[in-house]
Amino acid sequence: MLPPKTTFFAKRPLASLPNYTCFPHPAPRSKPPRLSLLADKCTSMHQLKQIQAQMIISGRIHDNFAASRLLSFAALSDSGDLDYALKLFSNTQEPNSFMWNTLIRAQASTPNPTESVHLYIKMRRLGVIPGKHTFPFLLKACSNLRSLECCKQVHTHVLKFCLELDLHVVNGLIRGYSSTDNLNDARQLFEEVSDRNLSIWTTMVCGYAQNYCSNEALLLFDRMILDGFEPNGPILASVLSACARSGCLDLGRRIHVFMDENGIEVGVILGTALVNMYLKNGAILMAQKCFDSMPERNIATWNAMICGLAVHGHAEGALNLFRKLESEQVVPNDITFVGVLSACCHAGLLDFGDKIFHSMRRVYGIEPKIEHYGCMVDLFGRGGRLLEAEELIKGMAWKTDVVIWGALLGACRNQGNIEIAERAVKEILVLEPHNHGVYVVLSNMYAEAGQWENVSRMRKMMKEGNLKKTPGWSFVDGHK
Repeated sequence: MLPPKTTFFAKRPLASLPNYTCFPHPAPRSKPPRLSLLADKCTSMHQLKQIQAQMIISGRIHDNFAASRLLSFAALSDSGDLDYALKLFSNTQEPNSFMWNTLIRAQASTPNPTESVHLYIKMRRLGVIPGKHTFPFLLKACSNLRSLECCKQVHTHVLKFCLELDLHVVNGLIRGYSSTDNLNDARQLFEEVSDRNLSIWTTMVCGYAQNYCSNEALLLFDRMILDGFEPNGPILASVLSACARSGCLDLGRRIHVFMDENGIEVGVILGTALVNMYLKNGAILMAQKCFDSMPERNIATWNAMICGLAVHGHAEGALNLFRKLESEQVVPNDITFVGVLSACCHAGLLDFGDKIFHSMRRVYGIEPKIEHYGCMVDLFGRGGRLLEAEELIKGMAWKTDVVIWGALLGACRNQGNIEIAERAVKEILVLEPHNHGVYVVLSNMYAEAGQWENVSRMRKMMKEGNLKKTPGWSFVDGHK
């Protein structure tokens, strides 16, 4: 019921009212922004923790929608913290499906995608119903795991929850089967989709390209064009990346021709993909031509060219390009220095490589990673400075692995230094006790040095440990 209307001010003129002192009305207070909206706008974990503190004080932390915004930033943002997101999740009483999906998505892209599958299993045991957004993230984990059994089990759940017609889910299934070399099931799913979108076409083409089926990839790409689908830049870049990984040069060239014929603008992303594709397939001149014709480049473009030239033994070209990068005041990153140090290894430029390595931290503020140490071990090894290489490994801030000790062992084999090789083998066996390859290398070194007693000892150790050398194999793409 509304209050009765008053006519007091309407009947009495303003001049007849008592002469009270008038105070200005205070400006209306603006409502504080919703904390969940602030969580969407934060740019660092420090800001997120401040927002979380306010949520705790105001009691909003128990609101799943508000808490889910915190979780999303911590789990998915580049400046987030997945471990912190997991703690937030574990302290949530009844996490909603969005929270589950967020963590499944985040874990799918980590070096250990198995955690994504474990989350889904836990989710189902607690009776939480998965939705159409759950399975694409879960299938991404299966793809990264390259687990056919995992894909099949998830496919069963997709059918159970009647999501087999959802295009995003089907796309995830096709990618999952393709990543596990099960192209027949992937193609069957593809053909069963009556209303395909561009993403599904691209996934199937990439599936063939990644599995070295260049003929099938070419035929399907042409069929996609005939069916009226014109791939855009990002999708073409995705296919070109698949060509780079698998060695499908013909498909990469076909895409380049398609781009020229249709006047598709070659921006930074697409241009970098072309450069990378040609370099990975050994087409150095075409890569250089694409690189030179690009009106704009980013550090990824420079890295693709420098690292590609270094890998193919064009050390001088890679180092000249690095000097050009510096002259154009482009800021290098850690990947740039992997390429430069690799070029130094190929050219045997020990002093220059040592100078570049120490300039990383001093000049550019880049902390050398294990890849850079590996390059330096290779460089010292080629120069015969094995003791310095060993000391460099021992002084690393990073945890050593088999690869870097293996690099030292390879250098010892080339230089015939048995003493350091024995120490390297000892370190490798601590990390991988059943690594049979090091026994073979050391045994061969003993044989070359005429130390037949040690050769017999190595063979006896291999026999007692039931260790056998794995036969080598190679793959040749016969497609022309």
